[in-house]
Amino acid sequence: MNVRDRLISALAPCGVEVRYQGSLSDTEPLSDTFITYQISDSSDESYYDNDAQRHITHIQLIIYTTKMSIIKTLPLQVSSLIKQAGFTRQSLGRDHGFYEQHYAWLMEIHFTERKHSDVQ
Repeated sequence: MNVRDRLISALAPCGVEVRYQGSLSDTEPLSDTFITYQISDSSDESYYDNDAQRHITHIQLIIYTTKMSIIKTLPLQVSSLIKQAGFTRQSLGRDHGFYEQHYAWLMEIHFTERKHSDVQ
């Protein structure tokens, strides 16, 4: 399962739409609450014998909502779900301003994939 599918699957229990950042058209009606994601960086790391041992993907999640009360609960639910799916939250999150009638809350996460087994 690729990292995008893993993320979307992990967030499914939230019950809100999860979309790639920028994929919403200008004419598309917006849900009251939705989540977007964007892969901000993806790199190989931890080399041994000139071979990458792991791959780390950094992702920005943005929660958009018209209901400020959602910001008090949804980030905690998202954090719990992504942790269960093997993602690591890099930040506590922060205000990200407004988009039309929606308030935005941004959090950064990453996913580490091991490229080789330690078992020889």
